[in-house]
Amino acid sequence: MLPDPPTAPDPLAPTRGTARAPHPMLDKEGHQIQQMFDEIAPRYDLLNRVFSFSIDLWWRRKAIESLHAGTGSLILDACCGTGDLALALLEKTPSARVIGSDFSLGMLQAGRNKNRSGHHPAILAADTLHLPFADCTFDGAMVGFGMRNVVDVDAALRELRRVLRPGGRLMILEFTPMQNRWIRPFSDFYQSQILPRLGNRLSGSQQRAYSYLDESVRDWPDAERLAQMIRNTPLHAVRHRTLFPGNVAVHEAVRG
Repeated sequence: MLPDPPTAPDPLAPTRGTARAPHPMLDKEGHQIQQMFDEIAPRYDLLNRVFSFSIDLWWRRKAIESLHAGTGSLILDACCGTGDLALALLEKTPSARVIGSDFSLGMLQAGRNKNRSGHHPAILAADTLHLPFADCTFDGAMVGFGMRNVVDVDAALRELRRVLRPGGRLMILEFTPMQNRWIRPFSDFYQSQILPRLGNRLSGSQQRAYSYLDESVRDWPDAERLAQMIRNTPLHAVRHRTLFPGNVAVHEAVRG
């Protein structure tokens, strides 16, 4: 059995409002997704590098610019996985304080010993639908390639808004339908045919995790529809941009 990952240190414990207790049990779909990520966690980072040709590292570096994190900023990395996004932010802004949360203990365990920048995020096991933090705790919140894995996107957006302080910024980095019409046929073939077959084989997934990942991308709303969902949360100053080669979007918003 994996040891429990370290929780956020006491100095960062929420002090305002009322924190919501973690949900005692995920629904069936959420539990299946959790098990799937636990299963593929040991090779997750390696396969991300291979299948994205390492461009995923650049996507994260570009995306964190939207947070405008400064000295002492307290940032939540929800659905943090193995912590690549949190580490990218700490490389750029070492003085920031980052808490990473995820409901997959396997992913947290795979990421806990990574130390590219010399700084570590605090990490804890938590469901993004039921974050164990008080209202208005964070200066910023970010989600990298994790929103499409929550079972209720609207509820997750409301929860992220709840833990942001007024004026706090939200950033979501996620796949979107390929914008370049010349590349789109090749991108669709790669995503639907090559990536699932190789990913399932190389990861050793008995649950065909990379088939699910392909399906989750295809079912995910396009960038403008997601932007409208964010506006309905409600969050303000919502805008988005796509990153090269056109199949990834960065959304940013501000809590009023």
